[in-house]
Amino acid sequence: MEGLLDKYNDNVIKNIDKNNLKKIVKFLQENNCEYIDDILSDYLDLFMLNYEEFVNKYRALNNKYENKFLEKASENMNLLEEFYYI
Repeated sequence: MEGLLDKYNDNVIKNIDKNNLKKIVKFLQENNCEYIDDILSDYLDLFMLNYEEFVNKYRALNNKYENKFLEKASENMNLLEEFYYI
């Protein structure tokens, strides 16, 4: 947790809706994401997206990557940045 505090502005951490974060984490778990801790560490602001928006963006990206988005993102986490542009 201390690493997160060093990486992110206090406002980012304070503005995260814990219930929303839990929903997104559960969604990622249900989709067999094995690197949720890495996403939390490097892309914490993704968890600021509203859950429904996150899921919709995930589905669009998963479709773009032929249902292998999480697999491809595990190899290149920079693909997660596409959440900001889709």
